Amino acid sequence: MRQYDILLFGEYFFDVIYTGLTEFPISGREIFSTGITSTGGAMFTTACALARLGVNHGWPATFGNDNYSQFVTTLAARERIDLSLARFLDEPFRRVTTSLPLHGERAFVTYADPERADKYDHWLQMMQHVQFRHIHFGGLEAPDDVAPMIELAHKRGATVSMDCHDTPLLADLSCDWPRYLEGIDIFTPNMREAMLITRTSDARSAVHQLSQWVQVVLVKDGGNGAWVGQGGEIALVPSYKVGEVIDTTGAGDCFCAGYLFGKIVRGLSDVEAARCGNICGGFSVTGVGGATTAPTLAQLESVFYSNR
Repeated sequence: MRQYDILLFGEYFFDVIYTGLTEFPISGREIFSTGITSTGGAMFTTACALARLGVNHGWPATFGNDNYSQFVTTLAARERIDLSLARFLDEPFRRVTTSLPLHGERAFVTYADPERADKYDHWLQMMQHVQFRHIHFGGLEAPDDVAPMIELAHKRGATVSMDCHDTPLLADLSCDWPRYLEGIDIFTPNMREAMLITRTSDARSAVHQLSQWVQVVLVKDGGNGAWVGQGGEIALVPSYKVGEVIDTTGAGDCFCAGYLFGKIVRGLSDVEAARCGNICGGFSVTGVGGATTAPTLAQLESVFYSNR
């Protein structure tokens, strides 16, 4: 049975990123960018960052026969991302995002074909046929959908993390968040998401509340760094700045890769693993696209050990 350190659960996106904007578009006017980049996004970013760090990972993604899927799978092969658990449909499965970064902010336009009805069955089946130490969900997943996966992971002695991409659910005042996060060992929202979920208005309150619901919470706070909450203790791990911030698209996904590398592969404390995440995020924002400038293992170690 094949063994992995980390299994990644989440789909790909084909990202088109316009750079060099001087303003955001408004109705009735045309603006021009000075640069454009096409790359993989969403879980591709985390997978690529893990691959560059030499992490033994599996990604049971779904791809179609469309040009967007083929573009990302070509990139994945170039980056040595493990797609042996992925499936390839004989039909389109298009997932496309246009990103408009400007002065540290971003606007998005996204199109995605409907998710496959058997997505969770596919994920669970892939889990059943391999060994693993950790599973990571790239976004919020409903408890009823992933409960069998979480149960299997814990039965195998593995841990579970979940990221939190912006969805209408964050504004749902009726959401039972303790139940929603039940079984999640590590939760990694950004600060805006954390405050929306907890209905708080300051960082420490948000981290404190989330740490009552999950064992470990990592709240990504942009240039401030990352907040770590565990067992009533809260720490702010400062960000790492490599150079000029070019594009923050996917930096959070890159952070997750660095943190999981430190925590799962190297066995570091959550604070030290968050330092690895901040370093990966720091490299990420110096290029266009989340994984374009993700660090190699040598780059990460050089920064990590020189700044202790």
